Amino acid sequence: MKQVLVISILFLSCKLAAQDIHFSQFYMNPVYLNPALTGDFDGTMRFTGNQRSQWRSVSRPYNTIGISAESREEFILPSMYHAVNLFHDVAGDGNYRTTEFNLTTSYRFYLDIDSTHTITPAVQLGVNHRNIDFSKLNFDNQFNGYYYDPTLPTGEIFGSAKRTGLNLNLGVLYTWRPSHRMELVTGAGLFNIPQMKQSLYGDDLVKRDRRILFHAKGTYKLNFEWDLQPGLFMQLQGDYKEIIFGSNARYIIKDKQGEFIAPYGGVWFRNKDAAYMVVGLYYNSWIAGISYDFNVSQLLPASNVRGGLEFSVQYILNIFKPKEIGHRVCPDYL
Repeated sequence: MKQVLVISILFLSCKLAAQDIHFSQFYMNPVYLNPALTGDFDGTMRFTGNQRSQWRSVSRPYNTIGISAESREEFILPSMYHAVNLFHDVAGDGNYRTTEFNLTTSYRFYLDIDSTHTITPAVQLGVNHRNIDFSKLNFDNQFNGYYYDPTLPTGEIFGSAKRTGLNLNLGVLYTWRPSHRMELVTGAGLFNIPQMKQSLYGDDLVKRDRRILFHAKGTYKLNFEWDLQPGLFMQLQGDYKEIIFGSNARYIIKDKQGEFIAPYGGVWFRNKDAAYMVVGLYYNSWIAGISYDFNVSQLLPASNVRGGLEFSVQYILNIFKPKEIGHRVCPDYL
């Protein structure tokens, strides 16, 4: 029975290695979610951090970390914004690591005079590196008939332990913001356009599938104190499909004189996989959230309902720059 469980976990690990990483709090990782979300905030710079750990009860925990920094300084051209982001993922007993670094540029088009409607296209270039530690894996040849002996040869012929490739992603975003607490943000993205080669055994036919993504999230003011923040997320990659839907509710404690304090919470669902709860807090320039997934997939007997714990944090830096007003000095005789 134990051997069957180990084989199942190894098969599942290999299967999932073909997919891109994902976060339950997808709206709290903007640059990774959609390159066109770069610069979609009020301020000078935005910093984001995400950390996710899952399947602790099934195997070695799968850990994912993502960080990003965005600027609205409008380098090169007005309404052009830039970002960098990095994610690092470690999966399974072989420490299968994926690290990707991206540079992103977006350009915002204003569709009306009061900037209520905007469209933003974006391009993202990146470098992806993957590696695995084969020495961390165990094989049936290392069973001597009585117990597992790590000193015995594995009988396996391993391929390369690492691979690096270039990546290209595209995104587009539409926003509608008629007022402070009323908005609709929706977008689409196309990822892994070059289809980087994935095999560590030299099989160039094994490629990283392109990923198509659609997302939408809104804010609707219910009354003076409450906001509803529903969202929808869908992505397709090869044979895999992920759909997330749900909503947060935000309670406004204070919103005046430059101070904004609002706790929030919500319930979200991922199709055929998990349901999860989210709680968090808006505090002036900070947003922080925590979520926990309850697994309802076919992995349920091994996971015992337990899924993933995820943390997210954002900070928006707003540097006030007063306008420089030039004064003409009049001669004394005037």
